[in-house]
Parts: sequence; structure tokens; C-alpha cells
Amino acid sequence: MSDDISEHPDRPQRGQVLFAALLLICATLLIAALGSQTKWLDGKDFFAQPRFWPAIGVGGMVVFTALHFWYLPRKPRRLPRWMREADWLQWAESLFWGVLALALSLWLGPIKAAPYVFLVATIRVTWLYQHWTDRREAKVWASVVEWAGWFLAYVLLVPIIGYLPVTVAFTVLLTWRVGYRDHIMMWSAVLFAIAVVLVFKSFLQVKIPGSALYEYLPGALRSFFILNF
Repeated sequence: MSDDISEHPDRPQRGQVLFAALLLICATLLIAALGSQTKWLDGKDFFAQPRFWPAIGVGGMVVFTALHFWYLPRKPRRLPRWMREADWLQWAESLFWGVLALALSLWLGPIKAAPYVFLVATIRVTWLYQHWTDRREAKVWASVVEWAGWFLAYVLLVPIIGYLPVTVAFTVLLTWRVGYRDHIMMWSAVLFAIAVVLVFKSFLQVKIPGSALYEYLPGALRSFFILNF
């Protein structure tokens, strides 16, 4: 979470509302899964039940995170004038959430539906009271997904294209991505990638899946690339 304080001293640090909401959503999903992921055994003591301690832990997460979320400073709900003046719209919104809660209760039963109703309410409250600084912080958090995507793409492409070409390509692309543009850095990235492949594949003989693309090479060259690159 960023250390920057929002421009309004009566509001939390940016991203704090999102962090609390995400934790509350995860805890709510966990408590909704207790019925299918844990068991209640006949004849066992209450405190020895497999469901008891997970319920205590997850229930505590929900209760205390909900309290933290509720007591966070929030910006007032700002609606366009036509929406503020349209009482029917606010009544319709309240009716919609009531009908949704009733439908979930009839479909799943009141006990099973309660976590999902609470989940929807959490998402709705978060949307109403999040600040623009929260959205900016969310973009910072989302940047992590990009780097995870690079890694996953690398892992998926190595068995298809080959360890050497994929390593060289990704090293150059990531060098460009972090801001280096000059030819010296690009060629340094290429040499570094080749050195990594030689050390791990040729010298250390690390078991890396062979490339499907290498199968189209001529016989001797195919064996050489599969063994070394």
C-alpha cells in the first residue's frame, strides 16, 4: 500500500478502502465455502469438529475486517443532480438489492445465501465510497499482473519455440520494457540471455523441456539444439 496520504486528511491512505474490501471479499468467499470444504461429523465433540476451527478463523476474518472496513473514513456519496432529485431511482436501487437478496435466499436458502448477499453489499459499498486515489493505487497493484503475465508467457512459450530463442526475445523485450532503448543495452541483453542458456542448459544440464519447433530441424542440428539450447 502506498505511503502517500490522500489530499483529504479525513480520509485513509490511498488504497486502504480497496485493501479492506478485497480482504473482506476473500474472507466472505472462504466462509461461503466452509460447507463444501469442511465436514461436521456425528459423534465428535463440538471443539473437535473439523469445521469448528476453520469457522472460527474465517469468521474472525470476516467480523474484524468488516469492522475495519466500516469504520474507515469514506467520502460522501456524490450523485449527479438528476439522480439526487430522482427519489424513484434511489427507491429502485434499494428495491433491486432487496430483490437480489430475496432471490438468493430462495435459491440457496437463507444460511447459504447470507455470505453472497454480504459479498454483493461489500462490492456495492466499495464502489460508492472509493476515492480517485484508490483507483490510482489499484493501477499500481495491477502492474504486478503484467510482470506475472510476462513470466507465464515465457513458461508457456519455451516448450513450443525453444529455450534459447524465447530467452533472448524476452530478455530484449523486458530490457525495452523497463526503459532501456540504446543499442548497447539491447546487445548486452542478447549476450546475457545467451550466457544464461549456455550456463543452465549446456553446462549445468538443467532439465528444460525440448522445443516442438526444434523437431523441424535437420537430424544432426535437431539433436544439437535439443541437447544444448
